[in-house]
Amino acid sequence: MGNMPPTFPRFAPLTLEDKDTYDDLIKEHPPLSNISFAGMHIWWNLEGHLAISSLNGNLIINYHLPFDTRNSGYSLIGKHDLDSSIATIFKHLRKEHRAVKLVHVPEFVIEKIKDKSDLDIAEEDDYNEYILDSHALATLEDPAHGRTRRKVGRFSREVEGREVELKPLDLSSQAARDALFEAILGWEKTQLSKNDPDHTEHHALKKTLDYQAVLGIENLGLYIDGKLSAIVLYNKTADNKYYILNHLKVDYSIPYIFDYMTHHIAKRAVQEDIHFINMEMDLGIENLRRHKMGLRPVSFFKQYRISSK
Repeated sequence: MGNMPPTFPRFAPLTLEDKDTYDDLIKEHPPLSNISFAGMHIWWNLEGHLAISSLNGNLIINYHLPFDTRNSGYSLIGKHDLDSSIATIFKHLRKEHRAVKLVHVPEFVIEKIKDKSDLDIAEEDDYNEYILDSHALATLEDPAHGRTRRKVGRFSREVEGREVELKPLDLSSQAARDALFEAILGWEKTQLSKNDPDHTEHHALKKTLDYQAVLGIENLGLYIDGKLSAIVLYNKTADNKYYILNHLKVDYSIPYIFDYMTHHIAKRAVQEDIHFINMEMDLGIENLRRHKMGLRPVSFFKQYRISSK
């Protein structure tokens, strides 16, 4: 890709070798998972079509999911000449006889559009990213976190007398990564999910593990009596203020283990002076939304769909 992506409507693939260049392009923007280098490669490059372009000093991202055309399309990331940039993109889409829309446009972009009179702007509730206060979740002192505090206490009583250890896994070897993936498949057998019939997250998880070194993925594992029972895979943002949680997988046969892990990843964040945790979006999955709301988010990174009236 070089130092800058090509000018719209030309696109260039965003490869793993482009990490430093890409991180420099987005360093002034809020740390959304959906525009982070790791997030894009984990979730938006499942078919190898991830590509970016530039227009008036802004980024154009081609979000492509072959099985979800509604949420696929171009996104605009930046703060420069947004009105003319949107007009240029829409003109190109009309010429190509494609849906005239932008998807997953962050709120900070929407705020800089000067004339919204000809635009239909709709919040994408399913793609809003949950932001948690690390200190509040680590201490659980606030009454708002009473439910999580009780669940963490119940987990501790469930495992009383057993050996419980939190430590990172060494994922430098393929054998270790394969063993972790097989462990996760085993946990899932205790609670089959109907939310992901195509096993999209399995593909994303494979990418996370295979490219964890390049993507800057860190992890924290939970062992009970020497057996791995939970894992959280996350990355730190460039400003060192956020953890972005890419995957949190647990053995659901152990009650309240999810709450215990979220509490302890928050503790680790506080130890590293990380102020916030980005729990990513809920994709409209009701039980996931309920669980994330129960963690008492302090804000959201909101995203929007723009179309022409």
